Amino acid sequence: MYRLKQKYGKEYDITPMTYIFPEDYNRFNIDRENEPNSCLYILKPVASSCGRGIKVIGKSTKLGKRDGYLASKYVMKPHLINGLKYDLRVYVLVSSYDPLRVYVYNEGLVRFATEKYSLNPADLKKRFIHLTNFSVNKRSENFVSNKCDPDSEEASSKWSFKGLRRAYEKRDINFDYVFS
Repeated sequence: MYRLKQKYGKEYDITPMTYIFPEDYNRFNIDRENEPNSCLYILKPVASSCGRGIKVIGKSTKLGKRDGYLASKYVMKPHLINGLKYDLRVYVLVSSYDPLRVYVYNEGLVRFATEKYSLNPADLKKRFIHLTNFSVNKRSENFVSNKCDPDSEEASSKWSFKGLRRAYEKRDINFDYVFS
């Protein structure tokens, strides 16, 4: 994405700036020095899963030249539903690379953090606020299991896209536009 942003500019400005350590360590530090003090980054080990080792860090956090980590500018103003951060798990099938043929499934998952979103510096280490991983949030006392009841889905911590569509409609958000 970095090379595409360099070559094509704003057309590829669709993801936060991301750095892979140790290759991008120096560029990360240079870019980080030029950011405002309020800028945050999310740091993830590349060979891990289930939310293990993920941290939200501030500009003043000291980082050594770590091997096997990815740092990305943290999206500080995410769209929230009921005050909670969420992400979309979109499933695709790539059936051919030349020519490129990708099928996007109409259904997917919406995964929620289980505590209200906050950028308070005291809350940066609270994983239930900043991470949407199911493996992390299922341990929260606020986690609500999905009982596969479409009418009660909005109260749960994991939704289908049908549930998201209903929630968007209640909030006058055009689901089809967002999905496209």
